[in-house]
Amino acid sequence: MKLKKLLVTALAGIMMFGLVACAGESKTEGTNEKEAENTTAEENSSAEETTADTDSESGIKIGLLMKTMSDTYSNKLGTSIQAYVEAEYPDATLYLMDGQADIAKQISQAEDLIAKQVDVIILNPQDADGSAQVLDLAASAGIPVVEVNTETTRTDYASFVGSEDVEAGEIMGQFIIEQLGGEGKIAILEGEMGQSAQIKRYEGLENTVLKEEGIECVATLSANWSRSTAMSTTEDWLGKYQDLDAIVCENDDMAMGALQAAESQSRELIIIGTDAIPDALQAIKDGRLSATVLQDAKGQATTAIDVAVKVANGETVESRYKVDFQLITIDNVDEYMEE
Repeated sequence: MKLKKLLVTALAGIMMFGLVACAGESKTEGTNEKEAENTTAEENSSAEETTADTDSESGIKIGLLMKTMSDTYSNKLGTSIQAYVEAEYPDATLYLMDGQADIAKQISQAEDLIAKQVDVIILNPQDADGSAQVLDLAASAGIPVVEVNTETTRTDYASFVGSEDVEAGEIMGQFIIEQLGGEGKIAILEGEMGQSAQIKRYEGLENTVLKEEGIECVATLSANWSRSTAMSTTEDWLGKYQDLDAIVCENDDMAMGALQAAESQSRELIIIGTDAIPDALQAIKDGRLSATVLQDAKGQATTAIDVAVKVANGETVESRYKVDFQLITIDNVDEYMEE
């Protein structure tokens, strides 16, 4: 009887051990399946994150080298480019660099853009000769360059977008000839020496007003595109030249400085500038400033970006895109006033 009880107890133990063992195996298999599901989910999640990262970087990377953002027109050009990229190319990345009117700084910023591996560089050169080094750096890195507004002395860029500054000089010169009736004394305020706008706008004056035998240019001086410098220079001129009739200014900031100096001394002069900045337009409307020549910042900005995107995508573009100048006087100023 004892033996029978022992056999039953042993048999029960063996059965319990088998049930525990089976339960253990089932639990392990369930855990492995769950871990396998989690691993797959993690892999899928990782793949989605990689795809998202790739997609976010798939937009074109554009480097913008502005010669300066401190003068009124350059600031308008730079901000117009920013606004157009945000509106029309939201997947693109724009790196805007302010060269602060320093050639060395602009070269250094070009190196920074190359390190960022941008697809295209838009160059607004600080100096026609000095900024040409940007093209060498970009060429070595295989990055195309589009020049905007001002240009270097080189021609190996992908494209140039801007207005022909000789035309601006010619429009200003012809306006002065007509206003003076071919006779009188003028002075010229030039932009920063060595920049293409300064060189070519003066060339336009040489083609027109400076060829007139009855018109004498009594003074020419650079005011570096600066309103305050133009004001102080004009104050000196007004003391020296009591019979001065007109001042030709290669940009509107200088024209507004010259106007302020003339008004402070109650002198009525014919004053013309270039760029059609808002306060110059208002001064024309008020009958204070004689005229300005419109340089279309928004037109240059939109064209430059469209061309840069095409270049980055390997599309064929033209070597030059011209944005026309337009004379603005009291007769048509209302058409150009910003609402």
